[in-house]
Amino acid sequence: MRKKVLSSFDEAVADIPDGASIAIDTWGVAGTPQNLIAALKRKGIKELTIITHAFVPQLLDELCFPALLLPQMKRLVTAVVGFAALGAGTFVEEYVRNGLEVEVSSHGTLASRLYAGAARLGGFYNPVGVGTVLEEGKEKRIIDGKEYIFEKPIRPDYAFIRGYKADKLGNVVYRGVYRLNHPIMAMAAKVTIAEVDEIVEVGKIDPEHVITPGIFVDRIIEIPEEGFGSSKKVKELMAMLGTIGLGRKMLFKSQRLDPAEMKARGIKQRLDRDIIAMRAAKELKTGDYVNLGMGMPGLCALHIPEGVVFQAENGALGYGPLLMDDEMEKAEFHYVDAGGRFFRKAPGMALFDILTSFSMIRSGRLISIMGGLQVSEKGDLANWNPGSGIFGGTLGGGMDLAWGATRVIITMEHTTKEGKPKIVKECTYPLTARECVDLIVTDLAVIEVAPNGLLLKEVAPGWTAEEIQALTEPKLTVAPDLKEIEL
Repeated sequence: MRKKVLSSFDEAVADIPDGASIAIDTWGVAGTPQNLIAALKRKGIKELTIITHAFVPQLLDELCFPALLLPQMKRLVTAVVGFAALGAGTFVEEYVRNGLEVEVSSHGTLASRLYAGAARLGGFYNPVGVGTVLEEGKEKRIIDGKEYIFEKPIRPDYAFIRGYKADKLGNVVYRGVYRLNHPIMAMAAKVTIAEVDEIVEVGKIDPEHVITPGIFVDRIIEIPEEGFGSSKKVKELMAMLGTIGLGRKMLFKSQRLDPAEMKARGIKQRLDRDIIAMRAAKELKTGDYVNLGMGMPGLCALHIPEGVVFQAENGALGYGPLLMDDEMEKAEFHYVDAGGRFFRKAPGMALFDILTSFSMIRSGRLISIMGGLQVSEKGDLANWNPGSGIFGGTLGGGMDLAWGATRVIITMEHTTKEGKPKIVKECTYPLTARECVDLIVTDLAVIEVAPNGLLLKEVAPGWTAEEIQALTEPKLTVAPDLKEIEL
């Protein structure tokens, strides 16, 4: 039997040469192989290509994310660069100016490219990204009357994966939502190195529970109690951060201005974010499967009727209610949604990896509630942050959701902070997808994207159709049964 168990992380990365390509998943503290990243940093090799779902800033010394490797990198392939709220991509501008190449992909496409690499496919034709910046420079083809763009496979030299438990043969199991991209990265890479909480003897893992078979895992290292990302360290970090990233604080609930102050300033009352979410949630019914985007769409979770099934991009279906700030003692760090909000486990819940998640997302079985920067009169959507302007920013899985959902509902403010319309004739921001939006719920109106244009169905209390039209660039058709939004 090949010896796969190693005694140190430095030994595990000792043979990685300059110029290597390495797949590293990054989704929260407990889903990132932080000790292997730290060892690679210590080794100091150069000209690395890093393939990762999310390339986010190195915010705390207690964490080791791939951004720690920036000075050693020549190329980055990712779906997310930075945080939108912190200025997506700004922390890598210096490296881009000095030659760092950045390729941005949708998250579902990234997983599919890794699968193509694992299966030794020559590539595939992809409908996601058509009509967007992601089609630039790629072959296009019409298949059965629909446009597709050609995507090349990704087969990394190495993969760093983070598991929960492994046996000495390399069979790996995961816990909670942290399967993520680890299984597909392990299959795609030439050499896979796993860091896990515990290594057990052969036979101590139920074969029914193995997710990544040992044939795909070459080296295994157990995380020490004081290691980066260990259960002890994660719990300490959670205690230090308190409820940051959890409960309502992560749901970005807005504060309404005092009505008297608004009247004195001549400002008409708009709906707050919680009310927008409440109205969007009314579009759902028992038996619907729904994916909620980050930010305002996440507030819908507080208003969705019983019997609606939540799907989280990071690998959960049918999970329970979100935990609020006063319930944090019940939180288990292995059970969070894609926005980092803790949820309760629920009867009938399913957990899965990213490839399975995006098969759901692209299958036409889900309703998607997403945020928006702009929506055009044809239903084109722009909802991702272009970052510094040098390259794409927080793209994530938005393109996959916009293309693959059976219905797309957008929640957003009706205008920008400067009072410019966000419902426009043509989007000026980079597109997420063309003609994908079905309904727009704003702080002023509910508007349906109909075949013959935009139909104004509801207005905020105290507002008229004429006032809504004045703040909307394309012409609105007013529904015969126009009514006020019910609060």
